[in-house]
Amino acid sequence: MTSRPDEAPDAPPRRVGRPRGRTSQGAASRDGIIDAAATVFARLGYDRARMADIVEASGLSKGSVYFHFDSKEALAVAVLAARHERWVTDVRVALDSVEPGEPRLRALLPAVLALHDGDPDAWVISRLTWALADQDETRAFAASLTRRWIDVVAEVVRDAAAGRQGIDAEAVATVVVGGFDGLKTTAAVLHSDDPAAAHDALVRAGRVWERMVFDLVLGTQGG
Repeated sequence: MTSRPDEAPDAPPRRVGRPRGRTSQGAASRDGIIDAAATVFARLGYDRARMADIVEASGLSKGSVYFHFDSKEALAVAVLAARHERWVTDVRVALDSVEPGEPRLRALLPAVLALHDGDPDAWVISRLTWALADQDETRAFAASLTRRWIDVVAEVVRDAAAGRQGIDAEAVATVVVGGFDGLKTTAAVLHSDDPAAAHDALVRAGRVWERMVFDLVLGTQGG
C-alpha cells in the first residue's frame, strides 16, 4: 500500500499551489480563503466556480488570494487536503472510541454518515476528488485521498475478520469505499434538488450496504 492510515495524503505538486508563507496572519488568511473556496465550490460546483467568485467570498483583495493560490486548481487541491484530513480524523476518533474488531466495523457506517450530517458542503466537496482525478497534474494527489480511505477501512476490516480465512482486507476495503462513493453519487443524482432526501436515501441504502459488508466480513448480516 502506498500510505498508512495515519499518514497525510501525498503532497500536491508545487505548481498547483502551496502556501507561500506561514506567518500566523498568513496562515489565517490562507485558511479563510480555503473555507471561502469550499463554500463557492459547494454552491456553484467546480466547473462553474471562478477565482473572482472565491475572491469575493473571501472578503480579501485579489492580490491577497493570489499570493496564496495562483489558480482555481490550486484551491481545489487545498480544499480537498483540508477536508479529507478533517474527515479522516473525525472517523478515526469515532472508531477509536470503540473496541477493535466487530464493534469497530459496526461503528464504521455511522461514523462516515456523520460526516455528511456535520458538513453541509460534504456532498459537493467530495466531487472535487473526481474532478482532480481527471487532470494529469493532480491525478496522483486525488488517488492518494482515495487510497487513504481504503487504508483506514482495510485496518478495520482486518481486525474484524481476524481468524477468518479468505478475507482480503484491502479488496474488501476497496469495495466498501467504492460502493459508498457510488451510493453518494446515486443519491445525489436522484435527489439533486433536495439534499435532505438525498441524505435519507444515502442512509437507507447505506444500511443495506452495511449488512452486505457484515455478511462478507463476519459471516453474519448483523441482525
